[in-house]
Amino acid sequence: MHSLVIYASRSGNTRRVAEAIANRLGERGTVDLRPVDEAPTEIEPDIDLLVIGGPTEAHGMTPPVAEFFDRLPHGALAGRRAVGFDTRLRWPEWLSGSASARITDRLRGLGAKVVAPEESFFVTRKPELEAGELERASSWAASLPA
Repeated sequence: MHSLVIYASRSGNTRRVAEAIANRLGERGTVDLRPVDEAPTEIEPDIDLLVIGGPTEAHGMTPPVAEFFDRLPHGALAGRRAVGFDTRLRWPEWLSGSASARITDRLRGLGAKVVAPEESFFVTRKPELEAGELERASSWAASLPA
């Protein structure tokens, strides 16, 4: 399996989650891990799973993640297996919002086949990842369909 993990990160938390996901996916094949500003605008045909994540800000995606999706042509992800994740405060989703929900919407809008529910990984107000979140990210990656 060849996976591509794309992430945006402001304080390093989402990067660390993306690394944990990539490390676990690497047990099943090759993985390319890219910050969103280095992500390709054309997804190579040999990519079996596309994972995109970013921090939740202002109830949604950060501008770099939104701009990445804006650069992709209509139908660019047609039939591609994909999933989204985010980092956010452990508040009710109606209060904090969810970048992963917006990411999933954009993936579907570009024709991707979303293969698992989006996932949120939680940070404190410092911001730091809550205890156990990297392990949870690794477990989540292991649960993604091969």
